[in-house]
Amino acid sequence: MSLRFEKQTILITGASSGIGQQTAYEAAKAGARLVLCSRRIDKLEQTKKECEQLGAEAVTIFSLDIGNLESIESLIHFLEDQNIQIDVLINNAGFGHDQPFLEMDMQKIFDLFKVNVLGLMFLTQKIALTMVDHKKGQIINIASLAGKVSTPNYAVYDATKAAVISFSNALRMELQPIGIQVTVVNFGPVDTPFFDHVGQARKEKTMRNPFTLSKKQAGKIVANTIGTKKYEVNRPILLALGSKMYSFTPQLVDYILLKHYNR
Repeated sequence: MSLRFEKQTILITGASSGIGQQTAYEAAKAGARLVLCSRRIDKLEQTKKECEQLGAEAVTIFSLDIGNLESIESLIHFLEDQNIQIDVLINNAGFGHDQPFLEMDMQKIFDLFKVNVLGLMFLTQKIALTMVDHKKGQIINIASLAGKVSTPNYAVYDATKAAVISFSNALRMELQPIGIQVTVVNFGPVDTPFFDHVGQARKEKTMRNPFTLSKKQAGKIVANTIGTKKYEVNRPILLALGSKMYSFTPQLVDYILLKHYNR
């Protein structure tokens, strides 16, 4: 068991698949106590069984709709009733949408912000208040390199991830003096169910991309940030360097991206 995980209770949203599920598996191997949340309780049951087999000290599951504030309130009441104190919150739940902004329905825009930003903020506030009482804890927000460098047809999704990055940076300064660490993790493309909803052509192009991470790689990266003092993690490194280049030569990066997405 890793000392970083000993007696740690880790709450992971979006834990029924993708990065959240793989992070749960990595934490389970290290003997952590897990609270796994997702809308799909049947998928969570499967993840729970796997985590128990991998060595998790305890696994609790809860059906959570992160875009519904009442659902978040229900989770908080559940944790209180079960006397579960969260040491590490991993905000992973979210979804994307591939569509030109001028064609997007306003309800889809609202939904993206409800799930990717507002729900994340509300849950973070509720959990952070319990961490303040103990003067310790860690909040890991899964954002995206898309929040640093935007791409065509993802205007709203990219805006939500930029909001998560900005929120994380401000929250870190507010909570650090109390003893609570805030880390933001920004990935490029990851082979997860996210790409099941972007169209077959875009999905195939992404899967051929040499920079696309596997969900197992991403899960390990997230798990490895637990218990650290890292402010930000950006992967893969070459795409992270591209985001830095954008600060100096935005026109060049825009040109490259347009060439790539219009092929």
